[in-house]
Amino acid sequence: MQKRPSFAIITAIAVLTLIGLIMIYSTATVSILIRQIIWLAIAIGFMFVFSKISPRIWSNLAPFFYITIMLLLILVLFNHDMYPRRWFRIGTMSLQPSEFAKLASVLFLASYLSARKKLVRFSDILIPLAIVTLPAFLIIMEPDLGASQIFFFILVVMLYWAGMPAVTIFIFFSPIISAAASFSIYVWVGYFAALAVFLYFRKNLSDLVYGLVSNFLAGLSMPLAWNSLREYQQQRIISFFSPWVDPRGMSWQIIQSKIAIGSGRIIGKGFLSGTQKKLEFLPERHTDFIFSCLGEEFGLIGIILVLAVFVFLFYRLLVLAKETKSKFASLVIIGVFAWLGYQTFLNIGMTMGLLPITGVPLPFVSYGGSSLLTCFMAIGICLAIMKTKFNY
Repeated sequence: MQKRPSFAIITAIAVLTLIGLIMIYSTATVSILIRQIIWLAIAIGFMFVFSKISPRIWSNLAPFFYITIMLLLILVLFNHDMYPRRWFRIGTMSLQPSEFAKLASVLFLASYLSARKKLVRFSDILIPLAIVTLPAFLIIMEPDLGASQIFFFILVVMLYWAGMPAVTIFIFFSPIISAAASFSIYVWVGYFAALAVFLYFRKNLSDLVYGLVSNFLAGLSMPLAWNSLREYQQQRIISFFSPWVDPRGMSWQIIQSKIAIGSGRIIGKGFLSGTQKKLEFLPERHTDFIFSCLGEEFGLIGIILVLAVFVFLFYRLLVLAKETKSKFASLVIIGVFAWLGYQTFLNIGMTMGLLPITGVPLPFVSYGGSSLLTCFMAIGICLAIMKTKFNY
């Protein structure tokens, strides 16, 4: 009974990883492919080991694992050998602590939230918010704005799964929507007016005061936040809204990515036949934009296949989270679901021009040892939970 879902999850990640290796071979050098295969062997080893560790042990180890990764995130900021300061060099390879921070945050959040009986007030969000804000802030300092936002999506999903009302979560995080809407005064005024009406009819004074004040201040502070972004981060956002403003400069990646995907049409140009790749029009072909090359070479059929495998994987994780009786284990599964799901959404949306360029890898597919290793670690923990899912 328990072997079938385990086999399904392993099959899904095996298919995605194989597709990743095929596309890395197509888009990069043989040496890069060999490095990814080495990382894959290491990742499979860790997955096997983690699948043997009881969820109870992970619950106890979560705070120590989290603190260790936070120390690594601090240490990497003092690495002046490269910029951005995201990696530790290990011989010819590198290790990226920000990838491990996602898993550490999921485990620590699950440990904390599973110990709480009720989550109904704004104050109940503060400690979980601090847990994800610390790694997000350290990652922004590297700088890596794309990876930092994933932590807050993980938090929102895990809070909801832990029992916090969706309305409470929405009101607490509504200033983020206000900040995003403030790029247009007309959109912001409409949003603020609708929010004020909604909060008024809720007939909760504290919600009304917090919602109006925090959203008003968030809207006003957005210009300061915009000026605090680095120039390349501003350019990515501008190029998203107006890609043809500078087609040979800041909008080059988005335009070439769309061309690559669109030129693949239904069945693609064929394996190793992508012209965007061959002529090197598309940057970061084997990492952030590997999905674009997949669309160019295998067309809509290839895209649908990859999306179907991802959807199947996320469905199996969601079913496992619902079936698991342990609150901690269920929260871990839903945290992994939120992390991998949102990161997949960000990467694919970015390559298709639906979202600003964020520079996050496609899980299991993009080149990157740290990303591959942490994804397999997370799946290993999920497999361990699967063995004891009916235990409290």
